[in-house]
Amino acid sequence: MWLVAFLLYFLVLMMGGIVQWTFLEAAPAPASQAAPIQPGEQHKSLGAVHLTLTADRLSMGLTDTLKLTLTIAASPEVRLTLPDITTKTLGPFEIVQHRTTGPLSLTPQMQQWQREYSLAVTASGSFTVPPLTVQVQEGDTTQPLTTDPLSITVTSLVPADAELSALKDIAPPVPLLRRGLPPWVWIVASGLGGMGLLAGGWWWYRRRQRAAAVPLVQRPAHVLALTALERLQRQDLIGQERIEEFYVRISTILRRYVELRFGLRAPEQTTEEFLVSISALATGGLIAAHRALLESFLQHCDLVKFARYRPLPNDMEETFESAKTFVEHTADMHVLVTVPRSGEPVL
Repeated sequence: MWLVAFLLYFLVLMMGGIVQWTFLEAAPAPASQAAPIQPGEQHKSLGAVHLTLTADRLSMGLTDTLKLTLTIAASPEVRLTLPDITTKTLGPFEIVQHRTTGPLSLTPQMQQWQREYSLAVTASGSFTVPPLTVQVQEGDTTQPLTTDPLSITVTSLVPADAELSALKDIAPPVPLLRRGLPPWVWIVASGLGGMGLLAGGWWWYRRRQRAAAVPLVQRPAHVLALTALERLQRQDLIGQERIEEFYVRISTILRRYVELRFGLRAPEQTTEEFLVSISALATGGLIAAHRALLESFLQHCDLVKFARYRPLPNDMEETFESAKTFVEHTADMHVLVTVPRSGEPVL
């Protein structure tokens, strides 16, 4: 009943909007289309070390943010020192945000580091992102690997030929909207809308009553996690070669378990933030003792989700067992979670 009344109310409002809209003049077409964004990319190499610098645009407005991505691929024997970010600036640009990831193992012979910058500027004109230098240490030898300067054009919001001091004429008259629907239509629509709101409120109240009547129980966090892992194993995603779906699911289960077991907001964090939070949460404690296992597990999941790494079935089985081992070794019967007695999936 309430749904029918609401639909009638919405239909009447739409009819009123259509009638009034017919009296409006067509809006003029925009004078010009925005210029397409032109990204920029540089490639540098030093022996077996490969560097790529990518800018998401070469022209930006004052309110835009420039995104730079510095990616370095090298063998595990090479040690890298990324550019300093303590100054909070990069030439004329302000570093609004930065993020560093790596090393991630792409192959047994290759690792990847990545640094992302979000840059802003407060003036228009032509500016240059200064060269970025990565120090490459291989054995006792250290050599710099440096990018080229990057020219960025920043456009003003005000046209260059605008006469800011000149007086402007008043705007032309705007035609007023003509009378729309008669008053009795709005009275009927308001009545139907009120009936719809009352019916919707009654439905919401009854739903709250039914929800309050659902019996709840408390289960240990590790029992919920092990149940979710068993459910995942029964789905046989490994045998069906649904690789990405498997890694997304198992990493979600483990992160959610850490949140329930240790009170850490893990699902919203990146792998790097998550590992830092673990160290700050319980240095020397139970979860910190398994930091190496968690780091290896999450980085392996990231390779599949973000680097399109294709693991073998044996690798997927090992990932599953490492997640199960972590849950079993951190189990605590006193850490309880309130869940419906019906046994609906929680993780």
